[in-house]
Amino acid sequence: MEIITGDKKIQQNLNRSEIQEIVSYFQGLNESVILREIRQAFPQQKHLDKNLDFLVDHQILLRQNRRYQFCLNTIEANPTIEKVECFLHDSSADYTTEQLLVWLGEEAWSDRLEKTMAIDFPLAFRNHLENKHFRIVTINRGGDLTATLPNYFSNVDEPSLFPELATLIGDVNPEFFMNQIELVFDRVLSDRVPRRESIFLKSLLASGMIVSQPEWQMLIPVYEEVPSLDWTQQLDSDSRFFFARQLAERLLDKHESFTYLIKKKA
Repeated sequence: MEIITGDKKIQQNLNRSEIQEIVSYFQGLNESVILREIRQAFPQQKHLDKNLDFLVDHQILLRQNRRYQFCLNTIEANPTIEKVECFLHDSSADYTTEQLLVWLGEEAWSDRLEKTMAIDFPLAFRNHLENKHFRIVTINRGGDLTATLPNYFSNVDEPSLFPELATLIGDVNPEFFMNQIELVFDRVLSDRVPRRESIFLKSLLASGMIVSQPEWQMLIPVYEEVPSLDWTQQLDSDSRFFFARQLAERLLDKHESFTYLIKKKA
């Protein structure tokens, strides 16, 4: 089970190991407990009272009559499954899966939530890397991460996830990195050979964004115009959050991820 919220600062706190340990403890309880029992369960937590106050303040735990209990209802399935099927029925004849994924990543994706929720199913997620001229986006099903550049830079503090990319580029500044690979993109997109070998060129090859044989070319789709649909305008923020992730799962099907490049207009 995972607790999600639209507030990035709250989400960062929820992702802390101490908070996750407390949440897991309460999920396994069938009745409320007093503070002494909680302290016995977490003798090593130096900031236990503060962590409990945080969970109470954000309505994840209920504190009543000096007793504590988990108070979020757990959502066990995506609530927008039927809406996604309706959308696919209406849209699939006019747009390819690739076009719908690009539209999803650029226009329909939303991280906004009005409520804090507990969910018991995997969620797709989106990572991106950009500068003034290009944006690289990876949409992931969840679970194991594919070795794409957006995924790497979103998890740069965990180099063991992508050892080949970590060896090549380490913790290079993302903006500097994008400015360097932009030079490679410009040449490959104009059917020219990259000027010289570099860690930036090697990282593009290693992450499957370009290929050198039989000729230099992009391996991921490149878009300047995004397909225009207004379907998500019918949804409130919470529904749109789940709709985007359910649609990603359906469109990705058996693939773990999809990566594309947006060439921004000058």
